[in-house]
Amino acid sequence: MLKAMAKDAGFLKHKRITNHSVRKLLVQKLRNANIPATETMAITGHKNVQSITNYSNISVEQQQQ
Repeated sequence: MLKAMAKDAGFLKHKRITNHSVRKLLVQKLRNANIPATETMAITGHKNVQSITNYSNISVEQQQQ
């Protein structure tokens, strides 16, 4: 299903899109938007904070703050 959705969305064929990569991107976007970890967990279905910490990379701007 994800493959068909990516095709319909116009993603390039050479890019590998997986459930994992989409989930990681979502966690990063939510974190960059300063969404609290508890809300991110509710959206993504993660069970603990450590799980989303493993997925997300803090942006340089957030590190400086």
